[in-house]
Amino acid sequence: MYKVMLAFDNYELMKEIENLHIWGDISEFEIVKAVRDGNSAYSEMKKQKFDLIIMDIYITGMDSLQILRTARSGDLCDHIALCSEFSNFDYARHGIILGAFDYFVKPFDVNQFYSMFSRIKNEVYANSASEVLYSEELLLYFDRGDSGIYEYIDEVMSKIYSSDRGGLGADKTMQHIYKTVVDEVFVRNEWLDLYITQEDFYTPAVIREGDNNSYRIHCRDKLYYLFEEYSALFPNTHNDTIREVILYILFNPESDLKQKTIANNLYINSSYLSTVFSAHTDIRFVDYLTMVKMKRAGWLLRKTEMKIAEIALRLYYKDIGYFSRLFKKQYNLTPSEYRVPESYTFEI
Repeated sequence: MYKVMLAFDNYELMKEIENLHIWGDISEFEIVKAVRDGNSAYSEMKKQKFDLIIMDIYITGMDSLQILRTARSGDLCDHIALCSEFSNFDYARHGIILGAFDYFVKPFDVNQFYSMFSRIKNEVYANSASEVLYSEELLLYFDRGDSGIYEYIDEVMSKIYSSDRGGLGADKTMQHIYKTVVDEVFVRNEWLDLYITQEDFYTPAVIREGDNNSYRIHCRDKLYYLFEEYSALFPNTHNDTIREVILYILFNPESDLKQKTIANNLYINSSYLSTVFSAHTDIRFVDYLTMVKMKRAGWLLRKTEMKIAEIALRLYYKDIGYFSRLFKKQYNLTPSEYRVPESYTFEI
C-alpha cells in the first residue's frame, strides 16, 4: 500500500476527501495519517515517509507553500497535492512552481485522483526499474573488467541528473545505484576486503552543500576508484587455470607465494604457470604478485598499528629496505609517508 497523509484544518473538506471511494485495495493508496494544521503535517513528514500528502491550500500554522518549499529542499516527500474549496490561480501557480504534484478544487472528480495515483505508481516503478537496470549493467562491466565502465558511469549520471527528478531526487536515485553496486561487488569478491575496505565507501558525503554536483562527483570518483582497484587486482582472463591462480593469491596475500609453491599447491607446472600467466593477463607473474603484496601492505599500514618491519616480514620480505623500495615504486611514497594517523579520515 502507498501511504497517504491528509492535512486539513477544514474538517468538512477533509471528511469529503476521506469519504471518496478511492482508498484501500481499490487503488493501493491508504490514508494512514490525518492532521489539522501545517505544523503537525511538517512534524509527521519528518517522522515517516509518505508516498502522497494531500493538503489544504489554506492550512493554518506553517502554510502549504512553506511546507512545499521545505519538503522539496529536505527531500521529505516527492508527491504533495494541494486542495481547496475555491479556485485560486495565484496559489495554484505558486504551488506548481514549488513542486506541487497536483491541484484539486471542489467538486472533486475521482478520475483526477486515479490519474494522480497512476502517475505516482508509474514514476516509482520507472525509477526502480531504471535503478536495477543501471546497477546490473555496471556490475557486468566489473565482471568483464571492461574499461568502458568509465564512459558508462558518466552516461548513467548524465541521464539521471538531466531527468525531470533532478536535484535531491537525482541524488537519491544515484545513492541507491551506488550502494547496490558497491555492496554487490564486495559480496561477489570476498577477497576484496583484504585490500580496500568496504566501509571506506560509506564515509559521510554531504549532499548538495553549496555545490549541486557534489554528490554526483562523490559517487563517480568512488566508483572509478573501486573499478581501478578491482581490475588491477583481478585482471580479466578466460583461462580457468589462471583464474584459479589469481584467486589463490588474492585470498592468501600473506602466505608463501613463491611461483614454485603456488604451482605445487595447485598441481601446475611452474614454468607453464609463468608463461601462461603473462600470455593471458599481459602482466608478468612476478609483477602481479608484487603488486598484490604491496596493496595488502597498504591496507595493513592504513588499518593496523603494525610496525613497518612487522608488515614486511608478514608478507615474506626479510629485507626491509627492499620491501620499502618495492612499496615506493607502487605508491610513489615510502611506507612511513603512506601511513596516516588513525584519527585521520581517509577519503577516496
